[in-house]
Amino acid sequence: MHLDNMSESRIAHLDMDAFFAAVEQRDDPLLRGKPVVVGGLGARGVVATASYEARTFGIHSAMSTAHARRLCPGGVFLAPQFDKYRRVSGRVMGILRSVSSSIEPISLDEAFFDLSASASTLDDAAQIASDVKRHVWRETRLSCSVGVAPNRFLAKLGSELDKPDGFKVIHPDEVDSVLAPLGVGQLWGVGRVTERRLCSMGLRTVADLRTVPSALLDREFGQMGRVLYRLARGQDPTPIRTRRDSRSISREITYPLDLKDPIEMEASLRGMAHEVGVQLAEQHLAARTVRIKVRFPDFRTETRQIGLAVPTSSPHLIGELAVHLLHERAEVGNHGVRLLGVGVSRLSAASVRQLSLFDDVDGGAQDGLGASFR
Repeated sequence: MHLDNMSESRIAHLDMDAFFAAVEQRDDPLLRGKPVVVGGLGARGVVATASYEARTFGIHSAMSTAHARRLCPGGVFLAPQFDKYRRVSGRVMGILRSVSSSIEPISLDEAFFDLSASASTLDDAAQIASDVKRHVWRETRLSCSVGVAPNRFLAKLGSELDKPDGFKVIHPDEVDSVLAPLGVGQLWGVGRVTERRLCSMGLRTVADLRTVPSALLDREFGQMGRVLYRLARGQDPTPIRTRRDSRSISREITYPLDLKDPIEMEASLRGMAHEVGVQLAEQHLAARTVRIKVRFPDFRTETRQIGLAVPTSSPHLIGELAVHLLHERAEVGNHGVRLLGVGVSRLSAASVRQLSLFDDVDGGAQDGLGASFR
């Protein structure tokens, strides 16, 4: 199996299991074994994390809290304690930095780390990653799932195939046997709409998808068709992107089901804005540009941004500007969204001045997966 010249890479992906809920269960023994839901508790609240006990009721992240309460009236619903989660996340990321200088945090509970420089073989990398998993448990008393593979896509897939508290290594000669039986919905970036479309073409498994020429996938799915063709063969040339010297800070969420309720979209944007604002404050930075990313069910992707007269690190203000961009500039209408993101750029050292007004608005749109949003 040709892996796009990535066979020399040794990439690991770590995903904390039901992170926010697991922290709450760890800290309160009375919550252990119970369906715990962490998220907004108000009328517009959205689920951030559900424990595995809660997931048996059909509860998942990005679902409205009101719907989750209807599914599980006896569940324990808690407001998130982001300061606590960040402290735990910091300890986990510190463990990763002890074994790799190339780390890409995706969120508080998820990160890629490149072991190519510290391990001569994939098996050596697997041993290091296994040690990391044990270290995370000793330090935090929380479980995580880890995947190790020749590239990012396969590493993430490995962590997802063996959850919770899982560990999976995918060697180059195992790619065919691992991928072929999977449903097409398990490929990175394939949501419900694309999955239904593929199934309508008789393409239900990755093995089915491999029989389709790339030209046909390009014609049917555009840029996403090329992505599907490569992922079906285990190919992913995307490098690890470290954020140590990042010129921007962002968060994004791909939803398991297309999000259609404007109230849920707003809550999700505000939650991401909170994380972005807190990271700005922790790094003593402020931003002069706030932007959002919107990906629609057909994979059309738009970015919209707003320039600020005075830099800010206020989570509240970033959230309100993100909501403004969503409603005034993104033209979501009744389409629904499969992904939302919030980002800031034009970063500078924070000062005591606070933003009062924004000075200009501009926006850009791009189609496909190559949107200019990092």
